[in-house]
Amino acid sequence: MWLRKAKGWFLEFRLIPVLLWSFTAVVLGTAVAYHAAGNVNLIWFAVALALGGLIQGWETHAINEIYDWRSGTDQVNGGRALSGGSHVRNMGLLGEGDLWSIFAFSSVAVAALTIWVVVARAAWLALLIVSGYVLGLVYTLPPIATAYRPLAGEWFGGFPGVLLSGLGAFAIQTLSLSIVAVAALTAHALVCTAMLVVHHYLDAPMDAAAQPPKRTTVVALGLKASRWYAASMAATAGVIYGFLGVFVHPAFLLGAGLTAVAVWCHLRVNPTDLKSVTRNELRVIQLGIAAGLTTAVGLAPPLWPMLPLAVLGYFAHLAVVAPPAELARAWRRAPVAKSAAERP
Repeated sequence: MWLRKAKGWFLEFRLIPVLLWSFTAVVLGTAVAYHAAGNVNLIWFAVALALGGLIQGWETHAINEIYDWRSGTDQVNGGRALSGGSHVRNMGLLGEGDLWSIFAFSSVAVAALTIWVVVARAAWLALLIVSGYVLGLVYTLPPIATAYRPLAGEWFGGFPGVLLSGLGAFAIQTLSLSIVAVAALTAHALVCTAMLVVHHYLDAPMDAAAQPPKRTTVVALGLKASRWYAASMAATAGVIYGFLGVFVHPAFLLGAGLTAVAVWCHLRVNPTDLKSVTRNELRVIQLGIAAGLTTAVGLAPPLWPMLPLAVLGYFAHLAVVAPPAELARAWRRAPVAKSAAERP
């Protein structure tokens, strides 16, 4: 019983997306702070990681799981591997009451850490933390539910959430903000937001049939336009990384190169094919993590342990989820987008 509950709590955290979004954002923001100030306070680095993980991994995901299950979009099994929630409800690992417990625990923990940050660092940092918390909450919570509205899920949910996570990590170190930090974390946030669009490809039929309908951007624009939408966000991220590589530090060129490969993956994905979407989404995730973390280590070499830690976390999640081998191996050959398959 307790083992199943523990597995449910672990899966609900959705470690692989957290590694791409908040983990990499915090590491990158901290690295930019190191480049600016020449040092890193490990305690505040750990606090930033904890806040990012709690807000994205449990607060946002628990509410998302509750209301996506109620609407029906997550209740359909089959036809998708990475999307459709954490599947803890489908597998009977957790009930709605357990998810509310996860939400309550994470909220109390975020509140406690926020109070500590306000007392020990600066009161204005609470604005970044509370804003991130609220954006995660209203991503799925009615009546706002930005995830259920085209474009809003990306631009009033995913993008600012990642941006705030990284800027918070920078600010907790330096007690300031900078144009370089905003630019670098904008690039990473765009990478993450592009991945979010891919994440919704296979969900589109279930989302459209949900009650209330979950009108994601993919549902509203269709698969062909959404593929170009995601690729354009990733391409913009690559341009920003490249600009920073030329004018700020060569380490950002690592992010530019890896993000360019991710753009190629976005353009090749067949949005209607399970293997193509799953493998290319995993490629986009891996490349996004690599782009952010290799850039971070180039800016701040003492942060190198974050690279093996991310690899460990990635494979730990795969080990618990235990997906079929033909889906888990991201770099196997995957079906390529065709004109007939691009229609919604």
